[in-house]
Formats: sequence, C-alpha cells, structure tokens
Amino acid sequence: MKMTWQLIAVHGWGSDQRYWQSWRKPCKQRGWLLECFERGYGGFKENSPEWKSSYKHALIVNSLGLHLTPSKILAKSDAVILLASFGKFVPEGSDGRNMQIALKAMAQKIEIGKIRELLEEFREKVAAPQPVDYLPAGVEDQEISEIGKMKLLNDLSLLAKCNGIPKEFPHNSAVLIVEAEEDKIVLEASRAQMRKNLNKAEIIKLDGIGHGLLMPTLPDMVLDWLGKQ
Repeated sequence: MKMTWQLIAVHGWGSDQRYWQSWRKPCKQRGWLLECFERGYGGFKENSPEWKSSYKHALIVNSLGLHLTPSKILAKSDAVILLASFGKFVPEGSDGRNMQIALKAMAQKIEIGKIRELLEEFREKVAAPQPVDYLPAGVEDQEISEIGKMKLLNDLSLLAKCNGIPKEFPHNSAVLIVEAEEDKIVLEASRAQMRKNLNKAEIIKLDGIGHGLLMPTLPDMVLDWLGKQ
C-alpha cells in the first residue's frame, strides 16, 4: 500500500523554485518527498518532475501554477492543494476590463526592457499588506535571458486567457483551497468562481494575509491536512 506522499510543487508567474524553500524542512520531517517544478524565467534551469509509482501523489500549486502544471501530472494527482490560485484569472465586467488593461501594461514593460521595475511593482502587490522584504527571492534578482523574457510574456498571455479549471483536473481527488483574504492579485470574483467550480474542496481562508501567503505556520497547516488524506 502506498503510504508516503510525493509532492510536486509548482510556482506562479515571475517566481521560481525558491518559493518553496520554507516547505522543505516540514516535508523532510514527515519523510515526504518534495520536488519542485521550475518554469525557468531566470537563472534556474527549466524542470518538470514526474510522479513516482511508489508514492501517493500530491500536487501543490501557487497562483498561476495550476495552469503551468503539465496535464499528465495534474490528471494523476491524488490530492491537489491550491494556494492563492484560480481557474479564470480575469473576471467578467469592469473589474475584468481593468485587469486586461493592467496585463497589457505589464507586457509592454517587459517588451521595452523594464522587467526589473515591473517585477518590483508586482512583488509589492504580492506581499501586501505585509512588507515586500518578507517574500522569498524571485527572478527579480537574476539575469533574464530572451527566452526567459518570452516565457514571462507567454505566461502573462496565459493569465489573460485561462478560462476555468483545466479539463484534466482530478475532481475525485482530495482538494484544498487556501485563500488570502487580502489578496491584491486574485480578485474575489475569481476566488468565488473557483470555490463554485470545486464545490467539494475544503477551504482555508487566511485573514489579513495577502497573495504572497506570508504566514510561517502555513506549510505545517497544509501538510497536516494532507497527512489526513
């Protein structure tokens, strides 16, 4: 019987595998295997771990990570943990139109070479209401190649176009949604739509916490939930 969890962790836009640094020790303490997907925006090489047959499979995604996850990994997940995530990023109505304008402005900054400035502004919003210095390091401190630049642009386009829960989502698996009540990136309309689409999911709402989920006890809280599945 497969008793031990393998976790594949997928970061979001403008981030890298270091997002999961605070999860490594809690996973190791439980004897669980944590492997990190890497999109390769900056200095880290692109990497996409595979499921190992001798483990139970837990997918943990942050923000856009749900839509960056390879279909075969998502489909074979025994548990899915969604951290400040979404199915459809851009909601309907005036909020959605404003979001599309903001995404186009972000793309323009990348195209004219103001990537560092853009990432600094983005990280401020991700961290809020906490200080940006509390965030793990991301690609803002690395050289970004032309390939990395194209990945950032392509994934901004994915943010604008993603239209719901991916069709490969394993709806019969255990699902946990972790929402940041002060999220300045994922709007409430998008969060509500995900709750509706995944109406069997368990939900944790974090008061006073922003999109960056800057809460030291979060890894243990989530892994304790996983240990009961």
